[in-house]
Amino acid sequence: MKNPPRLYTLRAGSGTLGGALLGIGALVAGCVAAYAMWTLVQSPTPGTEDSESHEVNPLELQGIAATETIEEILGAVQVYVRNEQFGQATTVLEHAARQYPGDQELHLALGDLYMLQKMYDDAYGQYVAGIEIGPSTAEAEFTAGTLANMLDRLELSQAHYVASMRLDPKNPDTPIYLAAIQIKMNRLTDAKKNLAVAGLMAPERSQIYAMRSEIAMRENNLVIALEQIHKAIDINPREIAWVLQEARVLKRSGKAEDAINLLASLTDEELEQPEAAYILADCYGMLGRPGDAASRLMDVAQRKPQDARLAFDIALWLERADERSAAIEWAHKAIALGHERAEAWIESLPEP
Repeated sequence: MKNPPRLYTLRAGSGTLGGALLGIGALVAGCVAAYAMWTLVQSPTPGTEDSESHEVNPLELQGIAATETIEEILGAVQVYVRNEQFGQATTVLEHAARQYPGDQELHLALGDLYMLQKMYDDAYGQYVAGIEIGPSTAEAEFTAGTLANMLDRLELSQAHYVASMRLDPKNPDTPIYLAAIQIKMNRLTDAKKNLAVAGLMAPERSQIYAMRSEIAMRENNLVIALEQIHKAIDINPREIAWVLQEARVLKRSGKAEDAINLLASLTDEELEQPEAAYILADCYGMLGRPGDAASRLMDVAQRKPQDARLAFDIALWLERADERSAAIEWAHKAIALGHERAEAWIESLPEP
């Protein structure tokens, strides 16, 4: 039988680093799903020229293992995925994986299909099964590490990235992602070692310097933190995450006015991102302008009206601005949205 087409995997570096903690260490779920879609449909499958007009009925799959090769099964799955018939594709692959429990390709393809449907726990299980069947590959270990990270299983994620790095020591993405996990675990010495490895292979990667900045800030070495984030910005000046990191370093250094001026370079849409708004609010607070802090968070609340934490934080800033009635109003919004501390906070307020 011919080797089946490779339908997996989320390869190193295919996702986007962004979000909290510089976004490092977490792949955006949408990128994962998009890449899973690509891996499931990108390989041409011999013998499927007529498959577009012939649909496999999942209810007739009882004998599929006896009548169709794995290659044909995967070809049928590709057709379903191209047509966005994910339920049928899942039924086919789940049945095939039960019929051929020792076939690595089926488990990895099923893992990709689960990723596409944001079923990350199930996807991780399939990747682990595929890796255990063997042979292990750097790509499969990298994907398993990424999924484990998304599930907040950091020890497992680290182990998979280490395995991926051992299998392909020349790929700079792996030590970058491994370092990101280690930063999340506060294993800063290990993270610095892996960033050094990545820096030797890919000194043009701005993430390396941004992550070094994060480490330096955690170690309270703000001069180095600022130096490293400037290197990242020199490489990629329009990366919002790097601008926000510089603003955090400036705020931490007590340079609130400089941080505000820096963030003024962002667009209105970028400034309405919660992370940017919170940095600005803190800076306004440092300058004794709690009303401006509340106003900045209110701008974000218009786009995120169901955010209980945001509503409560607005209440806190309004109280500091001596706007008691407005503060209580926002606190009641936070209570309605399920905030755990808002009601007790109202009760704790002193009599006017």
